[in-house]
Amino acid sequence: MPRHRASSRRKLDAPIRLGIEAMEPRQVCAVAIGLADDTGRSRTDRVTSNPTIAVNRTVTASQRVEYTVNGGPAQTATITNGRTFLPEGLEVDGHYRIVARIVDAAGRSTSPTLPLAIKVDRTASPLNLSLRQDTGVSSSDGITTMAGLAISGQEPRAVVQFSRDSGSFDPLTAVWGSYRPQAGENRWWVRQVDPAGNGSTPVSVSFTLDTATDRVSRLEGPKSATYEAVEGSVVSWTLQFDQPMQVAPLNGTLPALKFTFRGRDLLARYQEGSGTNRLTYAYTFTAADAGTGELTAPVTSCLCYGGTITDAAGNRHRKQALPPVAV
Repeated sequence: MPRHRASSRRKLDAPIRLGIEAMEPRQVCAVAIGLADDTGRSRTDRVTSNPTIAVNRTVTASQRVEYTVNGGPAQTATITNGRTFLPEGLEVDGHYRIVARIVDAAGRSTSPTLPLAIKVDRTASPLNLSLRQDTGVSSSDGITTMAGLAISGQEPRAVVQFSRDSGSFDPLTAVWGSYRPQAGENRWWVRQVDPAGNGSTPVSVSFTLDTATDRVSRLEGPKSATYEAVEGSVVSWTLQFDQPMQVAPLNGTLPALKFTFRGRDLLARYQEGSGTNRLTYAYTFTAADAGTGELTAPVTSCLCYGGTITDAAGNRHRKQALPPVAV
């Protein structure tokens, strides 16, 4: 038994020798990355015109950031402001997945970040723009009763903006927002702002919005008075408008003015002047009309008797009380 105790004592007194193990670099704290500036209306959709990447903590001078783009080779980032870097290989607009890690001077690294999926978009295409319908005589003169615009080329989720400030879209001077055309001369600039916040080159459209019915400003011809008619004689009146008017038959019948002679209602039909601001109406007396009696000049301009009269924008002339016959 004593021999056994001595043996135990010698083992406790012997020097302890530890093997030196090769130690792997330990990982440093986890890190995350995101967009430094998620441009556009949404700050979280990861669609941006600025692909600068931000690290969620300060990178010290003894550390470096390594990253990959779309699974490519690892690259070392150039850090600015201690937290941001601009990856190489993102010169072309498109979709990218970026993974990064921080490596310290001892070679220890963080776990790779979760992949950051972004869309880089630096441009917005100009819109295609025109009047939806150029009404009236000409389909290309820009004079219309309808101011609707035909807009195409809009990108998904892009916002269309309208401007009346010469197309600068300057927030300090702009008169822009929703589209509200006004009577008369119009010039509008239109652009789209895509989800990344890029504004397209503005395009313009000019037109004259005319929805007013043109009125007769002057009536020339015989006044109401005693009149002697013979077979074949002609009586005529001329209507003067403020702008050129176009006359067209309707169901084969031209416009007419009603007048009376010897108690009978007669119709003076349109004769000439379409395309000018002076339209002439005439009536040829028949043998049944011949004689002397009271002639009453037209008092109303009306398309009740056939045909159409329209201005350059396509507005139809409506029923109107005529001015007195000019001297």
